[in-house]
Amino acid sequence: MRKKSKELKRIENTKFPKGNIYIFCEGEKTERNYFSSFKSKICRARFSRRKPPQIKVIPSKNCGAPSNVEFVIGYAKSQSLSEKDGDCLICVIDCDSNQEKDINKAIKMAKGKEKSQGVKVNICLSNPSFELWYLLHYECCYEKLDQKTLEQKLRKHIKDYKKNVDYYSFLEDKKSYATSNAQYLKEYHSNNDIELLSTKSNPSTMIPFFLEHITNFIENT
Repeated sequence: MRKKSKELKRIENTKFPKGNIYIFCEGEKTERNYFSSFKSKICRARFSRRKPPQIKVIPSKNCGAPSNVEFVIGYAKSQSLSEKDGDCLICVIDCDSNQEKDINKAIKMAKGKEKSQGVKVNICLSNPSFELWYLLHYECCYEKLDQKTLEQKLRKHIKDYKKNVDYYSFLEDKKSYATSNAQYLKEYHSNNDIELLSTKSNPSTMIPFFLEHITNFIENT
């Protein structure tokens, strides 16, 4: 019988954290489609792991930020998920359908300061909505946007734009530009003492920062 190489033995003996990534998306399928495609690509690219962590995209409720965070917490408890075990819980939320008090309550819940009993949830906020991430692939917006204006701007670049259509592959080659635009908006709000996790951070999106976090989670574990 042929002996196994030292490198093969090293790989087989490597211990990986058992934690997985759970992405909870509210509302229509726009966010779910995008993250599902992102998941497929990043998992295909990771061949060196014997058993890579899973990325699960889960639909949540569409009735406000606090209810969505509560849904994530309930799911985490029912599945015995924990940050201590390496699990990462991400709740994707649009700001346009929430008031400031709703966002603030959701943040407290996500940090374990209310009824979550220690379950930590990472809020991924887009202001006014997830579609801003799409728009940033083409231009950087500086003025405050409502959802109607945002979609009008987006259709100048994607003329037949429709919700629930998967645009991941279509936009992928412009992702670096979109990330730079999102970073600029983040720094702009920071320089003006505006919290990114608030209704005042219009326009902004945390999507690319979480995409990077997920990529690092997969590649470095």
